Formats: sequence, structure tokens, C-alpha cells
Amino acid sequence: MNFAIIGTMKVLIVEDDRKILSFIKKALKEQGFVVDSCENGNDGYDLATQQGYDVLILDIMLPGRDGL
Repeated sequence: MNFAIIGTMKVLIVEDDRKILSFIKKALKEQGFVVDSCENGNDGYDLATQQGYDVLILDIMLPGRDGL
């Protein structure tokens, strides 16, 4: 699947399962997205509130702060 991207979209993935995180991150980067990631809710919250992301992909059950 190819996405038509106008400009560069910045994505944050917050996922504590490293295999899932790696899979999603690789797929998005191959499509031209700029991807940041972390493995716990507290770091995810900090990044999401300090950086400008177009999309957040959050796991619900995370260490620290949950994805809800």
C-alpha cells in the first residue's frame, strides 16, 4: 500500500512490545514517514507534549502511563 504524503508526516509510536514496535516503525519508514518511538507511557507523554506530531500510535497497556 502506498500513501500519498504531502510534506513529511511525523509519527510517534508508543509500544512496549519491541517486535510490534519494530514492525510498525519499519513499515512507516519505508513509506516515507519520519518516526519516533518509545516503550513506556511516561516517555510517550513527554514526547507527545513537547514535539509536534501529525499522528500518535499508542498501545493501551503501557508501563508507566497507559495509552488512554
